[in-house]
Amino acid sequence: MLAMKTSSGYAVPIKDFDMVQKKNLRAVKYDKRQIADMEKLSTFYPEIRFKNVSRVNSDESIDIIIDTGVANELHTGFLPKRFYKAIRVKKEKKGLLGFKWSYLNTIQVSEADIISQFNQTVSIDEVEAILEATTKKGVKYFG
Repeated sequence: MLAMKTSSGYAVPIKDFDMVQKKNLRAVKYDKRQIADMEKLSTFYPEIRFKNVSRVNSDESIDIIIDTGVANELHTGFLPKRFYKAIRVKKEKKGLLGFKWSYLNTIQVSEADIISQFNQTVSIDEVEAILEATTKKGVKYFG
């Protein structure tokens, strides 16, 4: 479960919130207690929050911008900001069939580069894996 810190608590994906809420309701019903700070828990839809655009570099690393505004406005040729923060990651083999994401660095990309070069997307599951890998390295992309 990928949880994101907010100003009033934590936000979790809507599917995970449903699981936590059911667990809380069972605890209230049978044990007469509830999960502490349940009121500080909010939700987000990963398919909206993690909309992204990406490009593949010559060294097979991927630059990814996780921003709904960029993903929605890219086709117009105009973006709300002049520069955006991108995560540069690379897939590394792990075992025979698996792989893991390796964080390389965070870069700043101009609006012109985004419009001309960022023409791909990364799946929501992979975005979550990338964010988990960057968080383990101590990188805070959304803050």
